[in-house]
Amino acid sequence: MSIGVQSEQGGGGILAHPAWTRWGAHLAFWLMYLFIRSAAAGADPPDDMSDFPYLVNRALVVTTYFVLTGILLALIAGPRADKSNWVRNISLVLGALALGPVTQYAEEFWPMMLAGFSPDSYPFVIYLFQFGWALPLWGLTQALLGYHFQSMAQARAVARAQSLAYDAQLKMLHYQINPHFLFNTLNAISTLVLEKRNEQAESMLLKLAGFLRYSLDRQPTELAALSAELEAQRKYLEIERTRFDDKLKVSFSIEPGLENVGLPSLILQPIMENAIKYAISPRTEGGAIDVSAFRDGDVLRIRIDDDGPGLPPEGDPRRRRGVGLANARERLELIYGERAGLSAQNREPNGCRVEIWLPLEEQSVGRTPAPALS
Repeated sequence: MSIGVQSEQGGGGILAHPAWTRWGAHLAFWLMYLFIRSAAAGADPPDDMSDFPYLVNRALVVTTYFVLTGILLALIAGPRADKSNWVRNISLVLGALALGPVTQYAEEFWPMMLAGFSPDSYPFVIYLFQFGWALPLWGLTQALLGYHFQSMAQARAVARAQSLAYDAQLKMLHYQINPHFLFNTLNAISTLVLEKRNEQAESMLLKLAGFLRYSLDRQPTELAALSAELEAQRKYLEIERTRFDDKLKVSFSIEPGLENVGLPSLILQPIMENAIKYAISPRTEGGAIDVSAFRDGDVLRIRIDDDGPGLPPEGDPRRRRGVGLANARERLELIYGERAGLSAQNREPNGCRVEIWLPLEEQSVGRTPAPALS
C-alpha cells in the first residue's frame, strides 16, 4: 500500500471531462430553449395552425442558435472545450451577445425560406427580451463551466505539486537513515576475515545482504507490514550482535494478530541505531534492547527499551533529539499528522524508552514484502 496524496483527484464523474460536460450542456441548453419557446407558443396558438409550419420554423431557428453558439464555443474554448481563463469566459458572454443581430435575422430568414414571407421587424432590444435573452444566458452558463474546469485544473496542479513535495520529503527522510552502521559492519567483517573467523564473517555478510535487500526493496512512500519490519530489525540487531561478540541481548514481545498492521518502512531503523550508539556502544559490558508492540484501542504502540545511561537531564546541552528520532518523528507527522507521534523518556532505574504510536490499520500491505534474509 502506498502512502501519498491523491494528486489527480480534482473531481469525479462527467464533471471531470470538459468536452463531455460543456458540449453536453450546449446541446441540453438549446433543447431546453426549444421546449420553452414551444411551450410559450402553445399557450397562445395562432388561429390557423395549418397556414404555416410553426414547429419546423422554430426548430430551424433554434438550430441556427445552436450552430452559431457552437462555433463560438469551439473558437474560444477549443474543440475539446478545455481552454478556460477569465478572458475566454468573458468573451463567451460578450460573443454570444454579439451574435444577436445574426440570430435576429434568422428569425426573419427562415419564415421567408419556408413560406415566402418575412415577419415584421422590431427593435433589437425588444428581440432580446422576447427571444435573444437565451444568448447571454448561454454565454454565462458556458463561462461558469469554464471557470469550474479552470478551478479544477488549478486544484489538480496544486495537489500534484503538494504530492511531489510530500514524496520528495519522505524520500529525503527515508534516505537519511544512518549509513555508519554499514561502514561499521563492513569494517567488522574485514576484521573477522583478518582474524580467520571466516564462518562468522560469512554469516555476518549474509545478514547484511539480507537487510540491505529489504531496505533497498522498500519504496520510501510505502507502508510495510509490522512482521516484515520487525524481521528486518531482527537481522539488523543480529549483525550488531556479531560486532559486539554477543554482548548485545535482544528480545521481542509482539501481541498476536498484529502481523499485517501497516507502518512506514524502516521507521524503527534510526531508533535502533540510536539505542546501539548511545546505550550499547559506550559500555564494555554491552547491554539489552527490548522491543514490544501491542494494540491500545485503535492505536498501535511500539516500544524500544534499552538499559543504557538514558537521556541527559533537562537543560543539559547534550540533551537533544538527534537526527534519528527527529527523522522518525517527522515521517510520522508527514504521514499521519496528529494521529501519530514519538516520545523518548528515561526509565527507572536506568535506560531509555522510545515509544511510537500510530493508527492501527489492520490490512494487508500492497505487495508481499521482500524477505529480510536471502
